[in-house]
Amino acid sequence: MGSKRPRPPYPEARRSEMADVLGRHRVPDPYRWLESAGSEQTRIWLRSQADLLRRSKESWRQLAWYHDSMHRLTAFDLLTAPVCCGRRAFFTSRAADAQHTALIVEESGSLRTLVDPHLIDSSARTALGRWAPSPDGRLVAYELATGGQEEFSLHVMDVDSAGHIDGPISGCRYSAIAWIPGENAFYYVRRSQIADRQGIYLHWVGQTAPETEVFGADFGETTQFEVFLEPDGRRLVVVTSDGLSATNQIWWADLNRAAPDKPHLRPVDVLQDGWNMVWPGRGGTCYVLTDDTAPRGRLVALSAAAAGVPGEVSTLIPEGAEAVLESFAVLDGEQLEPPLLLSLAALAGRSLITRHDLRTGEPLGTIELPGAGVVSELTFRPDGGHEAWFTYSDPVTPETVYRYDARTGQCTPWREANPCGVPPVVFAEESCESSDGTQVRILLTRPADAPAGPLPTILQGYGAFGESQVADYYAAALAWAERGGLFAVACVRGGGEGGESWHQAGSRENKQQGIDDFAAAARHLQAAGYATTDGLGAFGQSAGGLLVAAVMTQHPGLFKAVACTSALLDMARYELAGLGSHWIEEFGSRDIPDELDWLLGYSPYHHVRPGTLYPAVLLSAMDEDTRVDPSHTRKMCATLQHATAASFEDRPVLFRGETGAGHGELSRESRLNYFADVLAFFDHYLKQ
Repeated sequence: MGSKRPRPPYPEARRSEMADVLGRHRVPDPYRWLESAGSEQTRIWLRSQADLLRRSKESWRQLAWYHDSMHRLTAFDLLTAPVCCGRRAFFTSRAADAQHTALIVEESGSLRTLVDPHLIDSSARTALGRWAPSPDGRLVAYELATGGQEEFSLHVMDVDSAGHIDGPISGCRYSAIAWIPGENAFYYVRRSQIADRQGIYLHWVGQTAPETEVFGADFGETTQFEVFLEPDGRRLVVVTSDGLSATNQIWWADLNRAAPDKPHLRPVDVLQDGWNMVWPGRGGTCYVLTDDTAPRGRLVALSAAAAGVPGEVSTLIPEGAEAVLESFAVLDGEQLEPPLLLSLAALAGRSLITRHDLRTGEPLGTIELPGAGVVSELTFRPDGGHEAWFTYSDPVTPETVYRYDARTGQCTPWREANPCGVPPVVFAEESCESSDGTQVRILLTRPADAPAGPLPTILQGYGAFGESQVADYYAAALAWAERGGLFAVACVRGGGEGGESWHQAGSRENKQQGIDDFAAAARHLQAAGYATTDGLGAFGQSAGGLLVAAVMTQHPGLFKAVACTSALLDMARYELAGLGSHWIEEFGSRDIPDELDWLLGYSPYHHVRPGTLYPAVLLSAMDEDTRVDPSHTRKMCATLQHATAASFEDRPVLFRGETGAGHGELSRESRLNYFADVLAFFDHYLKQ
């Protein structure tokens, strides 16, 4: 008789017969009890999982090395492009030794820190959110959040004294802020105190009376708002969208014809939906970047009629044959003739900035960038000027802010990052053929002195919400390459690399196509000799975590190790918690039979099969994540630990919980610890 296989040392997790009947489907949910984060049963399970991870990490020999490497590769000031108001330039910086981003002001060459979260909270649990200076630079409104809740409070500071003069205003979540020129007042977005929805409010600095909601009462709980004001304060522009849907609407009000607290906002019917960026410029012209009838984007100008209502629409930059239009800048200072329009586009994963005549859109040439990298933001003076600023990076160059002077045509560094000890690497791109013949790009970072033959390889992906994977500075990829590995990124459908059509080709009923793309990229890396099955891992965060978990459950033999962080994993219940209800346009709804079929077709939690040889798996969750409920990760961990036929020593299933952290902002030390754990996990299980 054969000896009985020893039971893996996984914490006890009760399996129930719980199931939902949804339409024609009976949907099992044996670990529903793990949705209750505060129950004693869940707390015991979490403590046991933490102990199991701690004991497992004792054998990860390179953990300290990866922490030190990540620390070195991120030891620079991480800066943003400035917002210039009056004589002042405002920007954010996360210094090399800082835990969070701080708000800085520059005036006459001198720098002052206005908001430093560490001075507010030495525990490093407070983070800076959105911020906006007044047009004259006298005041600045800014948001703060504690922990990972992403529930921000809004404050107002006097810039001269750096003194707090107003707030906090609660209920803000990455709120848009639009100051009224010449007034101590601004429009902003916050949650209604009487209904489960957001709205646009008018706030007068120092006001103690109840605030006026000027727009939003007729919209639902998933509606998102952006609010803008023309530089002279005449026109108020609002953009509404249903969650993260591409379906949105522009609204317009002439404040010369109404009081600020009673704007008559009317829909802009001369335009359809699909607006990605809106700028109400000077002189009554509103510039709009849209993908409506143009999946790769086009830029239009919307002029005001004599009565102050939206009038004629003209296309300034038509859709390109290949490049995807991402942003623009308006340079219309008195020193320039003609006034300029800068266009930022992405072509094959790299950025391109072109110059145009602002009045006609006529091409006038390109701006020479520092290299074949990416530009992540483009700013300009809202009150008119000849300058623009942009943030540039590439695989070996951290984010560096450049200043463009349209009078001379010169680009010069405005603020430079000084990275320490970037290893010699080779960056390349390849493409592979997906299951339906679609070509999928793969970005590759490998050691410059790597020997011929396969290397331990991590494949990362995202594939959702139209977010592109780009060739920028990525410390984790550099650290992995420095240890002799290959780091690959698959640009799968669902992202924005090919514009809105590429996004739609991997969302809703097409989600499986992005999953197939990732599997095809993994097979290509093996077939091309870059990696072996035992040396290939998959890594995904947020929507990328859903991607790699879906591929793992559909193709369990494709990878030796998988790391999945803060991911939606139970797609039958994703819209019931966190921000899930805002993402129905991306994934579909369980309440619609056909859409439930899509969701159950790839839902990772429901495709785990007992007795399957699964990879080593590291599942990470943040306990204060208000976007993706961490119960997804807890339930997935329990069902994988129950089902896997792999030995614990060779392919464990591990849970990594992060306390006091949310989906987005982590302190620098928490981020370093997280990436060190992920890379050391792959190092251990891919290099045995």
